[in-house]
Amino acid sequence: MITAYLPQGGQLQRIVLTPDSTLPSGVVWIDLLEPTPDEEKAVERLLELEMPTREEMQEIEISSRLYREGDASYMTANILYQAETPHPQTTAVTFMRTPKAVVTLRYADPLSFRQFVARAQRQQSLSSTPDAVLCGLLDSIVDRAADVLESAGKDLDGVSRNIFGYGTAAEYESADEMDLEDAVRKLGRVEDLTSRIRDSLVSLTRLIAFLTLSMTEQRGTKEARQWLKTLSRDVQSLNEQAAFLAHKGNFLLDATLGLINIQQTKIIKIFSVAATVFLPPTLIASIYGMNFEHMPELSWPIGYPMALLLMLASAVLPYWWFKRKGWL
Repeated sequence: MITAYLPQGGQLQRIVLTPDSTLPSGVVWIDLLEPTPDEEKAVERLLELEMPTREEMQEIEISSRLYREGDASYMTANILYQAETPHPQTTAVTFMRTPKAVVTLRYADPLSFRQFVARAQRQQSLSSTPDAVLCGLLDSIVDRAADVLESAGKDLDGVSRNIFGYGTAAEYESADEMDLEDAVRKLGRVEDLTSRIRDSLVSLTRLIAFLTLSMTEQRGTKEARQWLKTLSRDVQSLNEQAAFLAHKGNFLLDATLGLINIQQTKIIKIFSVAATVFLPPTLIASIYGMNFEHMPELSWPIGYPMALLLMLASAVLPYWWFKRKGWL
């Protein structure tokens, strides 16, 4: 689908184009969402540029993601989407800066794009020029990454309270192992989310640096260059925040696995103590369960109660010794 945006009456007007349409006058942004080959060729004809293929957008070399052809600058970044779902994803989005308009090519619909369109309807300055649209889009993407990182930080705080929120030893011992397993799953999701955000921020860092250089060489507006400088600082701070959350997540994961190991060790200790306590009585019962002819105790009238008392004493003494040593 081809969507053209142009400022009109203080708002950003949206026009859906077909492959046979002409370029509207005053257009500042052309958005291609899952375009067909005919739609790609139409935009190439209207703006005199060559669209990258989807395979080229997926390449990780910087030279394939950031380059210039004539007056057009091609910039591809990984953008986070479906962040609220159990399976967050990143998608490659190509931004093309041309003298006529900004062109975006994407095969997913990140929330940041819809948020920018809503903001541009209220703020006329965001859609006044193609460079303003491009900087506004990048600003919306960075804001969205910041919101997701903030949500991830709150999730980590919740897991931290669940892990370390027990005040007494009894509360630690009563912690449900299923709760700890759920914490591991939550930590895994947060780690997946933060790693994807870091991947997106790294690509945005390179894109903003390339775009700043491009605007400097091609006489971009002073306001746009200043905006990019602010975005660069924002992305750097978000990278630091993402690294902090990744470190905290690893710490919480180690702590959770340690608590699970402690609980399992306690269970194994209980079985070990039980086996040790019942071993002497079992030995005594095995001895007197033998059917040898010459066993003096077999003729005792009190042999049976003596054997029971002996087995009971042999069980109580190890238990008393373990309690005295503090092993129970």
